[in-house]
Amino acid sequence: MNGRTFLNRSRTAVGSNAAYLTKTGIEVDASQAYEVNRRRVFFDDVSLVTLHHERGWAFIGVTGAFGAFFLSVAIFLVSVNFKFWPGAVPFFVVGAPLFIAALIRLAMGRSVVTVFGRRTRAVLRFGVFRTARAREVYGQLCAAIRRGQTVTSTVRESPAPQLPPDVPLPPLEQ
Repeated sequence: MNGRTFLNRSRTAVGSNAAYLTKTGIEVDASQAYEVNRRRVFFDDVSLVTLHHERGWAFIGVTGAFGAFFLSVAIFLVSVNFKFWPGAVPFFVVGAPLFIAALIRLAMGRSVVTVFGRRTRAVLRFGVFRTARAREVYGQLCAAIRRGQTVTSTVRESPAPQLPPDVPLPPLEQ
């Protein structure tokens, strides 16, 4: 499909992002509902590529709060009367995974590869357990950018034309 190599897909609260590697750069398709926006970062525009970890405090806060709420309701029901434990099980089943997910994200973070261009930026976010894939994509991007920039730098380099000796120059001001 037109020379695009799939790199990553990540979900957001309102949509999803898919990143592709092309011959000339990186394309990120951001879809929200039924609208798709495509951004490109061309290899010759790239000035920096980073691989780092982020926590995502909004995810940790919202997930941890919901998990803590459902767990506290389950604990409250059991503490009022132990015979209510069947009613507390659904709250525990909902709350425990949410709270555990928040703790895992807090402890490990997630890997993020960011490609900075002159005018645009591509951000590729990887899940908590996809650190190896993030490193692989980072290496793949660095190699492709290096190849793309050496090709464009050899093509664009041309010496400045020499001025003929009879061209008058402006006088020096002192």
